Amino acid sequence: MSRPRTDKVVDLAEFAQTAERARAAGRTVALCHGCFDLLHVGHVHHFDQASRLADVLLVSVSADSVCAKGPGRPAFTLDERMAVIAALEAVDRVCAAPGPTAIEVIRAVRPHLYVKGPDYRHCPGARLRAEAAVVEELGGRLVHTDDRVTSSSTELFRRFHV
Repeated sequence: MSRPRTDKVVDLAEFAQTAERARAAGRTVALCHGCFDLLHVGHVHHFDQASRLADVLLVSVSADSVCAKGPGRPAFTLDERMAVIAALEAVDRVCAAPGPTAIEVIRAVRPHLYVKGPDYRHCPGARLRAEAAVVEELGGRLVHTDDRVTSSSTELFRRFHV
C-alpha cells in the first residue's frame, strides 16, 4: 500500500480511518511507535520487518517534549522526523502521537500487531507494559522485530558527540 510521501503524514483521525478501512477489507494492521530521532539503519530494518508482518504499517511519532533526552535532543523536530519516516517505502502512514505514550494512538487504531524493536524485548519498562496491555485488551498482540541490525540514536549521539 505504498503512498506518495506527501500523503503519508496525517492527523490521528485519518490515521485511525486508514486502520479501519484496512480492517474492513480484511487486511492486518501493524503499529510502530517511538521518537525515531536520528533515523538509522536499525530503524529502517525495524520498519521493513514490521511491514512484512502486516498488510498496512502505521507509525506514530512521539512529540519533541517526550524525546527530550538531554541537551540538543531531539536533534530533529517532530515534523522533520515524520517527513523522514514518510519517505520510507515500508511505511504507509505517519502521525504525531498526541500524548506521552502510544496509548491514545493504540485505542484509535486498534492494531492487530504493536511492533517494537529488539531493544524492548527484555527490558520493556512500565510505559511499554501499559501500551501492551491496551493492545491485548483490544485483541491485538505485541511483537518484536529481530536483532539482526541494532543501533541506537542515543549511541549515535554519544559516538558523534552531538
